[in-house]
Amino acid sequence: MIVVEAVLGTVGALLSQNLAIPVIGVGARTGCDGQILVTEHLLGIQQDLSPIFVKRYANLAGAMRHAVRSYVSEVKTGIFFPAEEHAYPTDH
Repeated sequence: MIVVEAVLGTVGALLSQNLAIPVIGVGARTGCDGQILVTEHLLGIQQDLSPIFVKRYANLAGAMRHAVRSYVSEVKTGIFFPAEEHAYPTDH
């Protein structure tokens, strides 16, 4: 397998047609055998960097920040986590 980044579709297609191994593109248009999209970009987790070829299918960054802040708050206060239902029973 070979990974190519930011090549024209015609170049990706030419490579795919002439190589016996798969040609995988990163921002390389449609001529390649396959495409890579970084999970953090796909899910909208990483928002600081947004290359032109990225398509976001979700925007999870805000939800993740909220979840982590809630967890930290509950651990610091000891109010909700860890609660009895989050522990192994003592009769093991």
